[in-house]
Amino acid sequence: MPMKEFLYHGQAVGFEADIWEPGPHKIDGHARCGVPDKKAGHYNAQQGPFEIPNLLSHAGCTSEVIAHPEDKDGFFRTEVRATLHKLSLEGDALTADRITLGFVSVYRRQWFDNGKAHAKRVRVVPYGCGIVNLAAKGQPIPDLLPAPFRYSTDRCEAYLRGDDPDPAAEAEIRKAITDSPSRFKYVKNFGRIFIGEWTLLPSDDWHPIHQIYMLRLAMGSPQTGGSGTGGGQVNGTGG
Repeated sequence: MPMKEFLYHGQAVGFEADIWEPGPHKIDGHARCGVPDKKAGHYNAQQGPFEIPNLLSHAGCTSEVIAHPEDKDGFFRTEVRATLHKLSLEGDALTADRITLGFVSVYRRQWFDNGKAHAKRVRVVPYGCGIVNLAAKGQPIPDLLPAPFRYSTDRCEAYLRGDDPDPAAEAEIRKAITDSPSRFKYVKNFGRIFIGEWTLLPSDDWHPIHQIYMLRLAMGSPQTGGSGTGGGQVNGTGG
């Protein structure tokens, strides 16, 4: 049976936080946008500079989600981007000059009935990600982003558009997801900083939703709460 339609899913957010002590302070989402109706479209949002004195500040953030119409080769493509500038928490407890998320998913109409293992799921890869000058209490934090976050544009496109996904890339992507809980930096009297956190979330149609936070913070002692920066979700289903 040929595919009748493709349902898009994409969301992006520049910064969000839920801090209980000191506080409470709840930031539901600076520069949050997404596909509202599962149809092709172009969406964006922005937030200007923001500050909670003696706790956190940033110099602004932007987000963008592009759900492209089907192209001449039968590809449905969703692009998710978010950028946050000049993040600072508790003075110099955590600082970064720029945090950028890029995230792309594709699906091809011709895959729908080919009977192969990958035929019913979108193909997803980080695309143009980076963290510039991340530091904790003035000390640089090592770059812990795994291999898929470093792919060149050419390698990303080869993986996304190949009729059969590259096994080496598939293995590195699986490892990037399963190793996410181990990619963190512990900062005494601040908490844990998770880097390139890539998780799979359940969805109504059993196709997992890919979610990435370039940084996710689990703060504790003496402050408590959490925040995420450069976050996005992507998925899509054909039917």
